[in-house]
Amino acid sequence: MAISSPMEGLANDPRFFSQVTPEDATSTSRIKSTKPSDYVKTAASSVLGSDFKFNPSNLVNDNEITDLAIYDELTKVLPARSTQSMFFWRRFGKPFASMLDAAEFPISSQVAFLTFVYARVLGMMGPLDSNGPASYMTFDGSPVELSWVIPSNVKPGDGHTGRQVRFAIEPIDPRSGRLLRGMEVLKYLTSPKGSLGLVKCGKGDLDWSMITEQFLYSGAEVDSDKRFFVGFDFARSGEIVLKTYYLPRAQPPSDQTLSHPTAKLSMWDTNYTPLRSLLTTLDPTLINSLNMMISYVDNADTPYKPRLEILSMDCVPNEVNRLKLYCRPSSGNSWSDARCAFTLAGRLDSPKMDRALARLEILWNLLFPFAHSRSGRDLDEGLRLRHADHEDVCNRRSADHPTGGLLFYYSLVPGSDMVLPKVYLPVSRYCVNDLVIAEALEKFYAIDGRGRQDPGWVAREVASAYNRRSLDERTGIHTYVTFALKKNYQWELTSYFSPEIWE
Repeated sequence: MAISSPMEGLANDPRFFSQVTPEDATSTSRIKSTKPSDYVKTAASSVLGSDFKFNPSNLVNDNEITDLAIYDELTKVLPARSTQSMFFWRRFGKPFASMLDAAEFPISSQVAFLTFVYARVLGMMGPLDSNGPASYMTFDGSPVELSWVIPSNVKPGDGHTGRQVRFAIEPIDPRSGRLLRGMEVLKYLTSPKGSLGLVKCGKGDLDWSMITEQFLYSGAEVDSDKRFFVGFDFARSGEIVLKTYYLPRAQPPSDQTLSHPTAKLSMWDTNYTPLRSLLTTLDPTLINSLNMMISYVDNADTPYKPRLEILSMDCVPNEVNRLKLYCRPSSGNSWSDARCAFTLAGRLDSPKMDRALARLEILWNLLFPFAHSRSGRDLDEGLRLRHADHEDVCNRRSADHPTGGLLFYYSLVPGSDMVLPKVYLPVSRYCVNDLVIAEALEKFYAIDGRGRQDPGWVAREVASAYNRRSLDERTGIHTYVTFALKKNYQWELTSYFSPEIWE
């Protein structure tokens, strides 16, 4: 008799995963009722199957009513599988519902995505107690980080916002607190049962992930050496595309190297040459871009060398995929340091890059006026001058996620010599509070008429989604604000959020 994997056993546990037959689903195009509650239940049936047993449509506790009609109706009719599932439904499902609503996703897509989260995601968010490792995902240990992108070409009056909504989780077994294995999670989520017909993944779309996981974790014997995140990118059409994130294992202490085989690539490595063998397997056309990165790293002073933290890719056809290398220097977090790393010390300079840098500098100064681009101060020096006791806020967080300094990723694209940079500005560490961050972002969007015109809209939308405390109380809801250069040299701004699960 075959022994099931932890993921298989978990997926078959009705306390954490809905046991459904999606092949019996009902098309939303056949919904005749105009009553909102009937539409939501029938749309949820299109995901869960026509035989799924819903609750009667009434709330046990009227205090759970929010201003989110779809979320409220699903809260009424979806059975409470376990204390774990309902805790995460409230702490994570509600902010996600609010972000979908603010982004004006079609109602059918909102129902489908929230139902998918209920049936297939909540069960991988770990236990309610302190068993197992704290999640590396966020500063505060929450196992999920949400984000939205307001495209740089969206103007007021364009109709729907065009906003992209995403989140990523660190899959953790709620029964044991142990990390779930990446490929087992991916195979489940892309199977007919696990995808519920929503996850888009064709033949070969997991190739890069499979190759990378084998490259990084070959010989690793314990699950804690195989840390993995899975991201979910939600399309307005109702489809979900997955993203994968692999953390290289830590290099064992020198006195343990004989009992722990040396990894090909370790966390915080500054030697990128082992990646050449991986890229040769993924797509040899990536090598030239990697060589440009290696040239930059080799010539940087040791404290400023980008240390490798994460390898990431999308679950899409190989020819349109990209390899993202997340890197964090141990020192250097002034504006001049950010500019140097963003351009690979001038290797990416061009007139189009100059225009993007001008926008990035504006964003930097709005978020970090205490470390203004012309001041010569770095973020830590500016922080000490501005508010000496702010450090206490960050030090009380016990997760493994680094809290200081700048984070970058460099995207390598098949068939191109381009390196596309993205900088992660750690606003949770360095800003005064979440309200200040929201106000700075609104000013940035308003410079050339992007976003919305009604004053205070960013703060209102963030406060609506993350309403368990006031934005001006402290930082922590915003984790990072990122600025990325895309293939067409347009810039893209992304806001990342923690639901502060454990607060």
